[in-house]
Amino acid sequence: MRIAEWIQLVFVSLLAATSWFRPLERARQLRVTGLALVAIAAIALARASGQWPWLHHSGIVRDWLPAALLLVPYWQIGQFFTGSDRAMEGRLAAFDRSLFRMVGIRPSQTPIGVGLSTYLQLVYLLVYPLIPLGLVALYVAHLRQNVDYYWVVVLPAVYVCFATTLFVRALPPRMMTDYDRFPMPATKLGALNGVILDRASIRAITFPSAHVASSVAAALVLLRVQPWTGAIFLWIALSIAVSTVVCGYHYAADVLLAIAIASLGFGVSGRFQAGVTGERGNGRIMEHKAEAFGGSARRKRSPNGFHPTQDKPLLPAAAAGPGGCEGDEVAATPNRRAHRAHS
Repeated sequence: MRIAEWIQLVFVSLLAATSWFRPLERARQLRVTGLALVAIAAIALARASGQWPWLHHSGIVRDWLPAALLLVPYWQIGQFFTGSDRAMEGRLAAFDRSLFRMVGIRPSQTPIGVGLSTYLQLVYLLVYPLIPLGLVALYVAHLRQNVDYYWVVVLPAVYVCFATTLFVRALPPRMMTDYDRFPMPATKLGALNGVILDRASIRAITFPSAHVASSVAAALVLLRVQPWTGAIFLWIALSIAVSTVVCGYHYAADVLLAIAIASLGFGVSGRFQAGVTGERGNGRIMEHKAEAFGGSARRKRSPNGFHPTQDKPLLPAAAAGPGGCEGDEVAATPNRRAHRAHS
């Protein structure tokens, strides 16, 4: 299995197991377990799809599956939230007051104009499509071989935030009556964000902010593999970080810790990027399974440890998928038998 699939499978399973050791209602425990089973079934089906002769894009399906399952643990975490911790909310608010005082900002005396408010609400709205757009950017740039690396950075950053939320139960500042907030003019985008949060969220914060962690992690990956695109994503990610605080969606501590987690995860994963993307220096050392278009194949390795076909051209994108990914590239060497690879 791909590393991203292992990450999601293990995390949803751990949350399901944890629910049965927490004092939760039976209905909540069953929901957490049921969501885990849905995710596990989806991963198993996606992995098996490479053996279905009528499905010619299983590799692409597996590229996008982590995006589809990204919020399953979020909904699982929501079942653990049975009430906020007022003491924790007080500590988070106190930290924000100290931080604003240190930088010379008085939120209640710093009105936000309509233009800035609209921009901040817009970038916060972008948190929902931003992660899938990161995948699109890799495809467009023909960098599909970095999809696994993308998820290896993004998923841990998000799931660390979800896991910590089990121990930090707090309402967002926008729902606190005694929080010193920035005066924000009413805008249509602000109203839309409010509707989405009221109807689709767990009505509690993730600590740290999973939105900020995921957007920063995605931006850092793109910054490494496609600098210009990464710079745009990083600007959006930092704007989201500011928006979450100014608009009252998260505490400042949530945002700062989320940036730190995403940055740390990115720095650590950089040491393993070669293994995740199948590259080391100028030679490919991992087996490339042709799962994207039904079946699988791997290139033989010569006694010196390098693939004998590493300097030969690969099949065009139509055969290997847009940009290629681990498991999709096949060397254009005549009369070479394809070997079944174990994913």
